[in-house]
Amino acid sequence: MTIKTNTFLIGMLLFLSSFLNAQKPVKDTLAYLKKFETNKEKYIGKPFSLLLKDMAQLQPAKARSDIKEDRDNPLPSTVFTFSGRDINSGNQPSMVITWKPDDRPTTPLEFFQEEHNYRFTVSEKNYFEKKIIRNMVVSK
Repeated sequence: MTIKTNTFLIGMLLFLSSFLNAQKPVKDTLAYLKKFETNKEKYIGKPFSLLLKDMAQLQPAKARSDIKEDRDNPLPSTVFTFSGRDINSGNQPSMVITWKPDDRPTTPLEFFQEEHNYRFTVSEKNYFEKKIIRNMVVSK
């Protein structure tokens, strides 16, 4: 009986260790993001939720949107960064998403940015996930 239990426990440990190794942290953020830019045709014209789903190893940490008074395109683009550093600090990998114009109000987004200090929280994720990507550019 104990041999079966020990065998089962060892098998579970091996399974869990292989599962944990599959979720390796990203060592080179810029190279990881460039992969998505290279394959951007997969995401252009699609909802942002698809890109977020595919970015399983690294999610945005901060987001700053370019909000305009233009009725036709009040939210032309958003800059996403992937570290906890200040969003205005330069020399960090970022992804700029240009959005397809829509009629969604930007007031909630303005509130979220102010309230959350540009952190990419569940509220921001919920706001952006249905936005349609027009273009994406990765830079450092």
